[in-house]
Amino acid sequence: MTNKIAIFELEMAYYKMLRFVKKYIFWLFFLFPFLGVSQNVERIDSLNAKLSKLAINDSNRIELYNQLGWEYRKSEPDSTILYAERAIALTKRLNSDRGIAKPLNYIGIGYHYKGDNVKSFEYYNKALEEAEIHNDSSQYAHALNSLGRLHLNQGDFLKSYDTYFKALKIFEAIDDWDGVSYCYKSLAELYQTQNNYEKALEMSEKSFQIRIESGNIRGQISILIEIAGIYEQIENFDKAFDHYLQAKVKAESIDDKINIANIDLGISKLYYSEAKYDEALIFGLKAFRAVSSTRNMDLRGQIELQLGKVYFEQREYERSKDFLEKVIEDSDKTQDLSLQRDAYYYLSEIAANQNDVTASYNAFLKYTELNHALDNAEVARTIERLEARFEIEKKNQENEVLKAQQARDEAIIERQQIQNIALTVIIFVVSSLLVFIWVMSRKRRADNLKLREKNEEIAAQREEISRQNDQINTQNEKLQKRNADLAQLNQEKDTLMNIVAHDLKSPFNRIKGITELLKLSGLNEEQKNYNELLKDISQSGIDLIRDLLDVNSFEDDSRKMDITKVDACDMLLTKAKYFYADAKSKNIEIVTDIKDAHAYLHTDETYLSRILDNLISNAIKFSNRDSKVVLGAARKENNVLVFIQDSGPGFNEEDKKNLYKKFTKLSAQPTAGESSNGLGLAIVKTLVDRLNGEIKLETGGGGGSKFTLTFPVGVEAKSSSRIEV
Repeated sequence: MTNKIAIFELEMAYYKMLRFVKKYIFWLFFLFPFLGVSQNVERIDSLNAKLSKLAINDSNRIELYNQLGWEYRKSEPDSTILYAERAIALTKRLNSDRGIAKPLNYIGIGYHYKGDNVKSFEYYNKALEEAEIHNDSSQYAHALNSLGRLHLNQGDFLKSYDTYFKALKIFEAIDDWDGVSYCYKSLAELYQTQNNYEKALEMSEKSFQIRIESGNIRGQISILIEIAGIYEQIENFDKAFDHYLQAKVKAESIDDKINIANIDLGISKLYYSEAKYDEALIFGLKAFRAVSSTRNMDLRGQIELQLGKVYFEQREYERSKDFLEKVIEDSDKTQDLSLQRDAYYYLSEIAANQNDVTASYNAFLKYTELNHALDNAEVARTIERLEARFEIEKKNQENEVLKAQQARDEAIIERQQIQNIALTVIIFVVSSLLVFIWVMSRKRRADNLKLREKNEEIAAQREEISRQNDQINTQNEKLQKRNADLAQLNQEKDTLMNIVAHDLKSPFNRIKGITELLKLSGLNEEQKNYNELLKDISQSGIDLIRDLLDVNSFEDDSRKMDITKVDACDMLLTKAKYFYADAKSKNIEIVTDIKDAHAYLHTDETYLSRILDNLISNAIKFSNRDSKVVLGAARKENNVLVFIQDSGPGFNEEDKKNLYKKFTKLSAQPTAGESSNGLGLAIVKTLVDRLNGEIKLETGGGGGSKFTLTFPVGVEAKSSSRIEV
C-alpha cells in the first residue's frame, strides 16, 4: 500500500508540472470557447412567429429561413443547413436563381461548425460561383472571408491572409461596412495565432469602431470581449478588465444574459489569475446567477468549474466539491471532456488535502484517463485537419483543370454564339417590325373601340348627373320653402309671445298696484293675508312674463353687448343689500366672502347683473329657513371667480342632466312655497356662454349647492371704446 501511495504522489507531481507547462496553451484555447455558443432564443422565437404567419410560397420566407440558419450556426449547425436548403428550394420554386449564394454560404458555415471542412470548402466555392454569376459582390466577399477562416483552421496562414484581404477590398469597394468589420475580426484572429498581439488589437479596434458607427450592439460586445481576451493573453489585466466592463455595460443595456455571464466569468478568471480570490468569487457567482435562467449547459459548466477552482483556492473544499460535481454532471450531457478532466483534477486535489487518499487516487485516475482521451482526440483532429487540407488542395487542382477546360469550351461556344446571335438579331428585327406593325394596328382599333365605349359611358353619366341635379334643385327649392315657412312661423311665434306677454304684464302690474293701495286702507289680519297672497301671485306672473321675454331676447345673437369695466366685488355687495328683504323674510343670513377689495373685469354689466339676480334669488328660494347664503368673489390669474352657495336640498344625478334646460322642474322645490318657472338657470347658462364664461356646480344630495362662475378679465381695445372679452 505504501508503494502505491508513493507511486501515486510521483504521478501527481508529474502532472502538476505538466499542467503548469500547458497553462498558457490552456488559456489560449479554452478561455473563450463559449463565446456566442448559444443561439438567441428570443430572436429565434420571433423569427418562427413571423414564419408561421406567411404562406408556404411567400418569397419573404426565404430571408427568414436564412436568418434562422444564421442563429443556429453555432449551437445546432444541422439546423443551419436545413433552413438554408429550404431557402434554396423556395428560391428555385419561385423561379428565381438570385439570392442562392447567401444560403450556400450558410450551408458552408453549417458544415464548418460540424467539423466537415471538405463539405464546407465545397459549398463556399459554390457560393462564389453563384455570386459571380449574379454579380452579388457582398456574398462573393462573404464566401472569401469564410474560405479564409477555413484556411486558418487548416494552418495555411498565407492563403488565409490573402483571402481575407481580397474579401476586405471587395467589402470596401461596395461600402459594406458590416462585411469590412467581419474581415477585420478575422484578421485579428489570424494575428493572434501568430502571437502578433499588436496587429490583432489594431484589427479588433477597427472592427469595433465600425460596429459603433453602425449601432451593432451585439457586434460591439463580441469585439470588446475579444479585445479583453487579447489583453489577458499579454497579461495587461487592467486593460482587459476595462474592456470587460465596457462590454458588460452594453450587454446589460440589451439584457443579453449569455454575454453578461460570459463577461462576469472572464472578469472572475482575471481576478483568479491575480490570486484575488474574493473578487473572483463575486464575479463567478454573478455569472452563475445570470446563466441559471438560460439553457446554455456549456457555459454553465465552465462557470461551475471556475467557482470550484475559486473555492478550492479559498480552502472551502465542500463548496468546491459541490460545484465540481455539478460540472461532471452537466458535462455528461454536453460531452465536454475538458471540463470533466479539470473537475476531476481539483476533486483529486481536494481529497488529497482532506487526507482521503483513496478518493484522491480514484479522481486522479479519472483525470489521467480523460487527459489521454483529449490528447488522442487532438491527434485525431490534427490528422483530420491534414486530410481535409489535402482534400481541399486536391479539389483546388481539380477546379483549376476544370476552369481551363471550361475556358477553351467557352471560347468555341462564344464564336458560335456570335454567329448565331447575328443571324438571330436580323430575324428578330424583321419579325419584330412586322409584329410591331400588326400590334399597333390592332391596338389602334382596340383603342378606338374603347374610346367609343368610354364616350357613350360619359354621355350616359352626364344624363344621369343632369337628372340628379334636377332632383337636387327640386329638393333644394322645397327645403328653401320649408325653411322660409319655419322662419315665418318662428317669427309669428315670437311676435305672438311678445304681444301676449306685454298684454298680460299690464294687468299683473295693475293688480300689484291695487294690492299696495289696499295695504293703506286699514285691512284686518285675514284681509292682509289675502292681499299679500294676491301680491305674491301677481309678482310671480310678472316674473314669469319677464323670464319669457328675456329668454327670447337673450337667445337673439343680433343684440350687441355693452362691454364696460365692472367691479364684481362691488356688484356682489350691492346684490346682498338688494336681496336682504327677501332673505330676511325666511330669516336667511346673506354672508359675503370677498377676499379682494376689487375684482375688475370687462363685461356686459346687464348680463352679469341678471346672472347674479337669478342665482341669488334661487339660493334664497331653495334654502331652508334660519340658514345662510354665501356670496363670494375673487381674482385668480386672468379670471374673476364669483360663487353663490346655498343651504338647500341640493341636486341629484338626474337633476344635473336637465339643469340648464328650459321649463324643466327639478327634484328640489322652494322651501317657502315660492313659485319656480324652470327658466332661471336656462337664462343663466345662456348669459354665461354669451360672456365667454364657465359655470360649475358642486352639490351633494341633501348638502346644499355651490355655483361657481369663471369670467375672463378681458382687455380694453385701444382703437375704440369696444371691449374684447
